[in-house]
Amino acid sequence: MKRIIIGDIHGCSDELNQIICKANFSSGADKLFLTGDAFARGPDPLGVWQTIIKHGAQMVMGNHDVRLLEQLRMILAGKTLGQLKSDQLYTIRQLESVHTEIFHWLTSCPLYIETEHFLLVHAGINPVHGLPGTSFEEFISIRTWPPPPQKTFDGPRWHDFYKKKQPLIIFGHDAPNGLVVKKANGQTYLIGLDTGCVYGGKLTAYSIEDEMLIQVKSKQQNVFQ
Repeated sequence: MKRIIIGDIHGCSDELNQIICKANFSSGADKLFLTGDAFARGPDPLGVWQTIIKHGAQMVMGNHDVRLLEQLRMILAGKTLGQLKSDQLYTIRQLESVHTEIFHWLTSCPLYIETEHFLLVHAGINPVHGLPGTSFEEFISIRTWPPPPQKTFDGPRWHDFYKKKQPLIIFGHDAPNGLVVKKANGQTYLIGLDTGCVYGGKLTAYSIEDEMLIQVKSKQQNVFQ
C-alpha cells in the first residue's frame, strides 16, 4: 500500500488526474490524502469531486473549504447568499448538481489527520503550543509567526519557529512561500505542498512510502486571480 498526499488542488482536475497517474496510484490498494482547498478558484471543481469519489480520497479542511461549506449550508437551508466574488459564484454553480453530497462530505472532513508516520494539516499548527494548542483558525489559515495584526503574505513562517515533535508534518495553504522541505539529522520532518497550481505554478504530491516528491506543471492562467 502506498499513501499519496496531494497539495492544494483548487479545482484543477486535469493536473490532479495527471499527478495521480504519475504517482502510479492504484485505486482500492493505495490511499489518497489531500491538504484541503480542493474546489475553489479553479476551472473544474466538479471534476475534482468526481476524482475524489472515484479514489476515496481523504481531506483535511482548508480555509476555502470552510467558506464553501457555509455557503452550501445556506443554499440547502433555502437562504439567499450575499454578493459573491466571481470565483466563488463559479464554484457554486459548477457544483450545483452535487451540493448535497459535497456538503455532507465536507462536514466529515477533519482539521487534521494524524497517523504513526505523519500529521496532515491544511495551514499548520501553533509552533509554541503544538497540535493540542492549535486553534481552529490556525489549522485553516496560519501562515506567518508571530500572528500579525492584519493578514499578510510576508514575514517569517510558523514552521521557522517549530521544534520537531511530530515524525513528519505535511501542510498546504502557503502558495506564496512555495515548496517547503525541512530536514533534521538527514530526516525530513516538514513538507509544504502548496506550489500554486491554480496560479500557474505546479501541483505537488508526496509519496510517504517512497519518500518522494511528485510534480506536474499547471495548465492554468490565473483566470480568477
